[in-house]
Amino acid sequence: MTGGGTMLDLVDLVGIINININPVLIDTGGFELTWHGLFTAVGIALGVWLSVRLARRARISEDDAMSIAVVSVLSGIIGARLLWVIEHTDQIGSVGDIFALTDGGISIYGAMIGGVLGGFLYVTFFKPDFPKWVALDVAAPGMILGQAVGRFGDTINGEHFANASDLPWAFRYTHPLTDGPWSAPGIDDWYRGSRGLEGEEPVAIHPVAGGYEPILDFMILGGLFLLRRMGVGAGWGFTFYVFGYAAVRGLLSLLRTDEAAIAGALSVPQLLAILTGAAAVWMALHLRRHRQAPVPTGAVLERHTHRGSRRGGMGRG
Repeated sequence: MTGGGTMLDLVDLVGIINININPVLIDTGGFELTWHGLFTAVGIALGVWLSVRLARRARISEDDAMSIAVVSVLSGIIGARLLWVIEHTDQIGSVGDIFALTDGGISIYGAMIGGVLGGFLYVTFFKPDFPKWVALDVAAPGMILGQAVGRFGDTINGEHFANASDLPWAFRYTHPLTDGPWSAPGIDDWYRGSRGLEGEEPVAIHPVAGGYEPILDFMILGGLFLLRRMGVGAGWGFTFYVFGYAAVRGLLSLLRTDEAAIAGALSVPQLLAILTGAAAVWMALHLRRHRQAPVPTGAVLERHTHRGSRRGGMGRG
């Protein structure tokens, strides 16, 4: 909320939640920091912290956990931008536009796929004796935590198109710099016309990316900690994460209007949700045939190299 307004500026008398916050947190001319960028960075930091902490309890050294985390974060950033570019080729005019992270956006699904793929390939080629299922299980809580926290930036930015709504928890973006067809008066009449909306007032929408998704992400995180307490075999936590997020992302896509269709009526995230959901089913079948020991959750391992921990009898995943 900006401009010294009262609480009625935030929530009006009919219950619609008005968000009147500048999406740009800092702009010095040569440097710009958005709320989305801030929460993305905080989400990454918290996710790495949580996964490294869980890795130490799983008898994985902090050095190994950090090296895998660094590779996963970097490959996740690449995947996030790459998938966004694939989804928005109409906005790419030159090769330089591909690398302009501050001009356009990123895909959280691309971050998930890129991070997992990069970390898995790193372990496969450089640490072949590493317990892969255990590593994936300790990575999953950090990944979903990072995704949930990062989505809070979308709560303020309001950059994701969604269906109009008159529900009490619908978001209405009233700041003139909000990048959405429901916000600034007199623009993007195609959106209003396609939904039978008249006038130039901001339109209340479903809080899909900035409301529904982080809530469901935290529910997945709670499910992961519950599985840890139940002592399920290694791999089941990661499988639950992949299937859970596939379900969340696929269903919420039904409320979004900014995702291009590539396969009939399916958008890119919906198609990826089907593919990753199928991959989770395959992993579940594999884990049923090849049972894994539970992920260790005992005393925290002191910082040392994986070579030393391997002498302690850590097996393959």
